[in-house]
Amino acid sequence: MNKIDIVVTYLNERDEKWQKDFKYWKEKEIKEGKARENNRQAFGEERTREWETFKYWFRGIEKNCPWVNKVFLVCQNENHVPKWLDRDNPKLRVVYHEDFIPKELLPTFNAMTIAMYVSNIPDLSENYIMSDDDYYFLNPIPEDRFFKENKPVHKDNHQAYTFYGDYALNGSDGVFYAILNNDLRFETRFMGDRRVKYGIYHLPEARKKSFEQKILKDYEKEITEANIVSKFRNEKNFCAYMFDDLLKICGEAYIEDLYSNCAYCTLKSTVNFDNYSDKDIVCFNDTEQLDNYGLTKANLIVFLDKKLPNRSSFEVEDEV
Repeated sequence: MNKIDIVVTYLNERDEKWQKDFKYWKEKEIKEGKARENNRQAFGEERTREWETFKYWFRGIEKNCPWVNKVFLVCQNENHVPKWLDRDNPKLRVVYHEDFIPKELLPTFNAMTIAMYVSNIPDLSENYIMSDDDYYFLNPIPEDRFFKENKPVHKDNHQAYTFYGDYALNGSDGVFYAILNNDLRFETRFMGDRRVKYGIYHLPEARKKSFEQKILKDYEKEITEANIVSKFRNEKNFCAYMFDDLLKICGEAYIEDLYSNCAYCTLKSTVNFDNYSDKDIVCFNDTEQLDNYGLTKANLIVFLDKKLPNRSSFEVEDEV
């Protein structure tokens, strides 16, 4: 099996410089008509809220995915690297936005833009996994969960290949669904007679570096223009989910039902986290539906500490 790296993105909302920059660009783009103040997909507090659980992401990788070659941590700049992280760990690579995102798009506060250009990261393995910091690896996971026969493993999702209509576009997540429609329009040119089902990927994604690099090169102008319209998530953007769909459309993915022991959880104070204890991977997602941040955060930490109590080699011993 070829080596498999994993990429994870992280944001420190408490960084004062980031706060000032965020405020500056938000006010500027709203004034210029490039952004809407009521766009929760860009400005909702749930987009950046800190849960103080990131160390459990590393614990899960080390304990349950020991086959991972390198961890690439993507941050805006050094102010966003956790103090408790052991920068000397040989399996860790810290990468900043300026290292792989086209300079004309920087600074960016748009997770869609960041994920789109991950394949530009220097020294990233051909086969790699894309993860968010709210995906937790709770139980042992074999590497063929992500790659088989040197192909990324993907599910042929339940969603039929149709565009999201007004029922979705007019809701609070309307910007997100508009972006998915942009992806679908882009993807149709590849389909021919082949029909696959697309999906919303709230779980780690198996990805192929050379495949993404070709798409980025062949459609550079179109993709750049879709992301340059705003520093924040915007209805004109593309989303990196397109790479997962295109792998299937182009016959470059191994299709398998890989979500059977994974879960997506909308964080609320009423969640019984123990119900997720036997799941391999869970996305504990912060949304506008959160009713009690303090209580939910405390309950989540108790659960994660019970599942992953042992410090990983990525943590500095004298840091909390």
